[in-house]
Amino acid sequence: MAVSKQLWIVGVVMLATILVTVSCLPQTTKADKLIWMKFLVTVNDTWDPDGCIATVKTKELIPDKKYNKSEPVRVGKCDSGPLIYSVNNAANTDPHLWNVYLIFYSSVIEDASPPTCQIAWNGTYLTPTKAGNHQSLLPGCFVMDSREGYHMTYYWFYILDWMWG
Repeated sequence: MAVSKQLWIVGVVMLATILVTVSCLPQTTKADKLIWMKFLVTVNDTWDPDGCIATVKTKELIPDKKYNKSEPVRVGKCDSGPLIYSVNNAANTDPHLWNVYLIFYSSVIEDASPPTCQIAWNGTYLTPTKAGNHQSLLPGCFVMDSREGYHMTYYWFYILDWMWG
């Protein structure tokens, strides 16, 4: 009788563990259920003779907001401008994979398109692996652009936090 009671307890614990794990996953497969995201934005401007590298955490940004409706993101003294993004899974066959498309309307980039990049995202943080221990666990992307074709400006964007609806 004691062995069957122990097996029952082990079974209950395993079931509880599975339920907790499943409840932590996104409960949606639609990108339109995303309410907001926060990003880490890092800028490295090489045009400044003293150098300018800064990182900022954004406020809660609403997806699909128009350029003229978005508050500027100030990245230290290096750069500022509206950061807009959209999330969709149109290019993926897996309903649990999304693409986060970012556009940063930089005040530094004057004669080129604004910095843009795409983050492949599964709705969660990345899982650490032994082989990839040098990579960030925050989903992100990197892009660089030049100011007037001469000085480079580097941009890193990472998904820091989000809320599903």
